[in-house]
Amino acid sequence: MIGSSGRKANRAGTVAEAAPPSLVHATALALRGSGASRRAEAGVLLRGPSGAGKSDLAFRLIDGGWARLVADDCTLLEETEAGLRLSAPDRLAGRIELRGLGIVELAPHERADDALLALIVDLVPRESVERLPEPAPERLFGRPVPRLSLHAFDASTPAKIRRALDLLTTRRAGLGGLETPDALGGALDEATSQA
Repeated sequence: MIGSSGRKANRAGTVAEAAPPSLVHATALALRGSGASRRAEAGVLLRGPSGAGKSDLAFRLIDGGWARLVADDCTLLEETEAGLRLSAPDRLAGRIELRGLGIVELAPHERADDALLALIVDLVPRESVERLPEPAPERLFGRPVPRLSLHAFDASTPAKIRRALDLLTTRRAGLGGLETPDALGGALDEATSQA
């Protein structure tokens, strides 16, 4: 479990009380990537309106062995010294709503107490997913968090989320990572001009 003292040092070096946790309408996972980041878990926050597929997508990642559930539909988001901590309200911990089955209690190996937020995934209609999106980090508690917009029910969405975590891990290690649309566009232009 990630510790939180509820206190943090500000830029002047004095200790101030941290903001209380925020309750957000989202599903949180502790997810492993597919390549170099396969062993490390990162927090992924799935956001979208009711019916967008948050729980369904989360369950596909859990059932595939790639993720553990932190919280379903209601997630506590808290600023800590280590980063932005995701956790579940006590009454919801370890439970997920699966349409057609109801509220299901997950096995201990399928759930996590908490995770540090690494990626936000906004679940949108298929036609709203951009082909070559511009990087659009979101600021939470003053910290930038990478954000993607994907359609929950596309078969490739779980793999795209895992790959995005791999690319973020690679970029943070200074090994390249997520390409900007300008770089991709240049490569596409070059490839089509040679064809």
